[in-house]
Amino acid sequence: MTLHEFGHFMTAILVHAKGISLHHNYVDNIDEGLPLRSILLIRAAGPFMSLMIGIVFHLACAAQKDRNLVFLFKLDMSMFGYIGFFGYLMTTPIFTGGDTGYICTALHFPLWLNIMIAVSGAFILYLIVRSLMKYYVEMGSKEILEKREARFSFVHSILLLPVLFGIPCTTLLNLPVIAFLSLIAPFFGPFTFLWDYGNALTKKYEFKSTNDNFEKLNRLNYALIFLLIITIFYNRMLVKGIYYN
Repeated sequence: MTLHEFGHFMTAILVHAKGISLHHNYVDNIDEGLPLRSILLIRAAGPFMSLMIGIVFHLACAAQKDRNLVFLFKLDMSMFGYIGFFGYLMTTPIFTGGDTGYICTALHFPLWLNIMIAVSGAFILYLIVRSLMKYYVEMGSKEILEKREARFSFVHSILLLPVLFGIPCTTLLNLPVIAFLSLIAPFFGPFTFLWDYGNALTKKYEFKSTNDNFEKLNRLNYALIFLLIITIFYNRMLVKGIYYN
């Protein structure tokens, strides 16, 4: 989400916006005194940044053979990047103040077209989730994936528990908000990980790689705890904002 907002912020600077500020879940004053073309570019930059994150990290996952924490980080970044783009498309007919909703309203798109954009976004995102789900399953060892109960336990741990634990955490980190839409992504977005949950539990994939060092993944990782603390710190710093005049 920070990178999504950074896309808005940098584009606003490039089109010579004044008095703007980057915050944890929004950029302020991006519509002040600018022509419509510039405003549309700024609005489109956030979702475009999310889409680029999804594609770049998706390609990085496809190129990596090892199934380790670095791979899992790339995989989560890809998933959330795609959610950040297609999720906005899905909200187009409902939230006209959101990025894509604003663009479609400003361009006077008819309601039926907005609905088509939302439905298409949901369908494409579902196909992407299905394509990425195999990578999550490959984070398990070969021995785990060959046993039904062990695979169930592993998939619960790598998908279900992070979603249930992450939703309240990321929702809290998005406070305070200036619009209800800012809570849609952290509250509903992670449920996208469960769209293909059934296949993750039971589908017989043709695995190209599995996790050969599962015990390392399964240990408490102090580096991740440190990074979590840093993430919370910069998130709270961004509540105050970074200003550009």
